[in-house]
Amino acid sequence: MYSQAAPGLPVSAHSVLDVVPQLPGQSAAAALRETVEVAQAADDLGYRRFWLAEQHGVRGVGSATPAVLASVLAARTDRIRLGSGAVMLTNHQPLVIAEQFAALAAAYPSRVDLGVSRAPSVQPSTATALGWTDTAWDSFPQRLDELCCFLRDGLPGRAPVGDVRLALAGLPPPVFVMTDTPAGAQLAAVRGLPVFLSHHVASAATLASIAAYRDSFESTGPTGKPYVGVTVGVAAADTEEEAVARLAEYLRVKLRLKAAANRSTPAELMDLLAPPITGRERIKAERLLDDPGYVVGSRSGVAAGLASVAASTGADEIMVVPLAFDGLVRSAILRTIAAGLTRAIRTMPRHAPHFVATA
Repeated sequence: MYSQAAPGLPVSAHSVLDVVPQLPGQSAAAALRETVEVAQAADDLGYRRFWLAEQHGVRGVGSATPAVLASVLAARTDRIRLGSGAVMLTNHQPLVIAEQFAALAAAYPSRVDLGVSRAPSVQPSTATALGWTDTAWDSFPQRLDELCCFLRDGLPGRAPVGDVRLALAGLPPPVFVMTDTPAGAQLAAVRGLPVFLSHHVASAATLASIAAYRDSFESTGPTGKPYVGVTVGVAAADTEEEAVARLAEYLRVKLRLKAAANRSTPAELMDLLAPPITGRERIKAERLLDDPGYVVGSRSGVAAGLASVAASTGADEIMVVPLAFDGLVRSAILRTIAAGLTRAIRTMPRHAPHFVATA
């Protein structure tokens, strides 16, 4: 067991959001293997959840299929909850998502979460491939209601889709709404659903979103009381200087991948990433040090920063986004955070098999 925690929330009230980073030249198997190892580290350290984002058409990001990836990770971890952070519900039919996560929940009882969100704007070619229509964006509230009906009833009854039976219906996974706007938070509140706010994406809107959520919350929902989580980007190391260097390296890679031409080959991308960090990239990293959605520092500095986020937002849970492409570095960041939050790190024998994947 853990010893007495440092001020702020304990490790068990912290979770992890991952996007399965994949560097140019790195095989899909290697990227997935690294993410499995990061999830296993989070499991060993006592984090509550490990969620996977849904992103399409983003270079360097491999997490396009949260349900599939969550099933892989659930089979190779012991205790940690697995889920989506979030399924972009406007990309999918609610019945399909309900059946996917109902099957996961049947296979891994009490270990599966379903986070959903409105899909952000994407490149026109990606939107076409996903089958987007002009009305997809506005359909999120209706799709959310249909999803909850399927999961709650199996037979939706009042749902406008009619009398459709949910395959593998059982104890449903909890549904969370992930958003970065007050309107999205209010949407979750009036349905009585827990909410995760993308604090690392839109920290300026977080307090307004929390106020909108708490003011509008309906206690007749499945949770009975409001529940607020916030995401925080974290770069941690033995010293603050090393942590800032890790943040700068992460941004160097991310910015260059984003700026590269769409048809760049892996070899061209690797050449693009080769030069050292520029002054402009370092300035961008330094600006993030003043963003409330980011915590950068040593073990004690990160613990204090996360405690400050918890105090300023009143959050019930903090979901950390380890800012690194390399899996070993992401795991090291999680260990540094856990060491700052507790005086002893829990490690327990692993019962789930190791993940084996070849390039």
